[in-house]
Amino acid sequence: MIAAYPITPSTPIIEAMSSAIEEGRLRAEFIPVKSEHSAMAGTIGGAAAGARVFTSTSSQGLLYMMEMIYWAGYGRLPMVIALVNRALAPGWSIWVDHQDAYSMRDAGWIQLFAKNNQEAHDLTIQVFKISENHDVYMPAAVNIDGFVLSHVAGQVVSATQKMVDDFLPPLDPLFKMDPTDPVSFGALTLPEDYKLLRQDLLDSMQRAKKIITDVSQEWAEITGREWGALIETYGSLNPDIGIVAMGTIAEEAEVAVDLLDAQGINAGTIRIRSFRPFPIEEVAKIAKNYGALMVIDRGFSFGSQPPLAMEIRNALYMNNIHIPVFSKPMGYGGADVTYREIASVAETILKEEKTW
Repeated sequence: MIAAYPITPSTPIIEAMSSAIEEGRLRAEFIPVKSEHSAMAGTIGGAAAGARVFTSTSSQGLLYMMEMIYWAGYGRLPMVIALVNRALAPGWSIWVDHQDAYSMRDAGWIQLFAKNNQEAHDLTIQVFKISENHDVYMPAAVNIDGFVLSHVAGQVVSATQKMVDDFLPPLDPLFKMDPTDPVSFGALTLPEDYKLLRQDLLDSMQRAKKIITDVSQEWAEITGREWGALIETYGSLNPDIGIVAMGTIAEEAEVAVDLLDAQGINAGTIRIRSFRPFPIEEVAKIAKNYGALMVIDRGFSFGSQPPLAMEIRNALYMNNIHIPVFSKPMGYGGADVTYREIASVAETILKEEKTW
């Protein structure tokens, strides 16, 4: 079941799904609601009734959904949202950054980031299996950089229906709401039970790390496309500098590493594929071999450090790893970020090594 309200730049996804249902290529119910808040409310209703559900939105639309986003996450409802990342207003922007994704980082959702169109396709199929796993059972967002991916054609090998049917089992709901046997969902909860509910959510998010890894490996075995699991690395495993990023900038950073390598500079990348759950142990294991880290955030946490940079510093601190971390926000508001710019910033950091 799909409940959706279109907003740029996620509209083409909803248009395509609506057409597929109308033409009989997709067996599903489509509910054209009157707002993004209603879209998530309808999706929640479908999930609570035991349906496999999907929706898509961007930016201000996500903010309009936000009350229901928390209800879905804290309510432990399996579902998938394609979040086509777009900068938040004001000023009004229709271009990409990750501020919308950052706004839901504590809402109890799995958050995975695609670096190109092929991964966006593959990841959407994978996250249904992750979200619906009984050891996880929580909603998941596939983050797709707006316009850079959503409105630019790319080479994509589509999965066949048989591949998806073999890979993704039918939904097996842990519970279903039934009007013939009515119960309350999310009713008033006393503090003792509320604590247990949140601890269960924490535990499930931790278990999701293994499920994400297992599902990613299974997909790689079927398709031959290996995207990494919680993180993906590129370049030297013992570099003088490692570039950390999410989404399309992370793929651009791979080209920057090739440029730096050609100039005799030892560099590598750590692509954060899973922002929630955050791969604390995996980052620390890789980063301990790096001389320094340059973290590219496509957004901010106003009054503090950018979110991805904070997560990286936390991962290092928790594992007693002492290497410098340089926060370098780029690409917010849709500003173009080229591999040459990334390489130039990395070179500047290395030249100032004596000041670390």
